Amino acid sequence: MPSQAVDGLWHEFILYTKAYDDFCRKAFGRFLHHTPAAVLRPNHKTTNEGLRRVWWQACKEERIDPKAPAALPLLFSLDAELKIPNGYHYVPDCGAVRTVSVEVGYGRHTQCGSHFASTSFDGGTDGLGDGDGGGDGGDGGGCGGD
Repeated sequence: MPSQAVDGLWHEFILYTKAYDDFCRKAFGRFLHHTPAAVLRPNHKTTNEGLRRVWWQACKEERIDPKAPAALPLLFSLDAELKIPNGYHYVPDCGAVRTVSVEVGYGRHTQCGSHFASTSFDGGTDGLGDGDGGGDGGDGGGCGGD
């Protein structure tokens, strides 16, 4: 889940187990487990794969080139737009900012959309372009990690 705002809503929804189960089965065909909010980080390929899957699908849904984004999908821009304290903040391309901070714990998180398609970030692009939307044993980046 690349948004603290959506992650909080998802956690609230999970508390209503019957409604959540019904929603998952109608929307996805099965129950989906939730993976907490996370950012793309070096040396975290499993988490990164899930986030890349979410990035790919969100970009495709909004007709954004996931490998060379000129804009951000809503899910990746929501925390900044809503000014969520300690939210995750993304920019489409690293060239738009001088420094990129990836912090664990508290603080502002700034990520570059271009890192999702860059092997120089963590050595791979697993999850980018697989087109399956997740849920096949990976962590799903927000849902699907059975």
